[in-house]
Amino acid sequence: MHWMMWIFWGSFAALFLGSFLVDVLTRRKYSLNKPEKTLNQNLAEAGALRDVEQHNNQSGMF
Repeated sequence: MHWMMWIFWGSFAALFLGSFLVDVLTRRKYSLNKPEKTLNQNLAEAGALRDVEQHNNQSGMF
């Protein structure tokens, strides 16, 4: 049973060490935070919303 403990905690240690190495080797390029949108993305989103509202048939006369 002692070897099961080493496999269990060793897998966690290997996962942590591997993620740390990837983080160091990529110079912290990847982030889990939501990135800021560029101006082009903001303009595209605004244009898509205008286009959807233009073809919205739910606000008719009745």
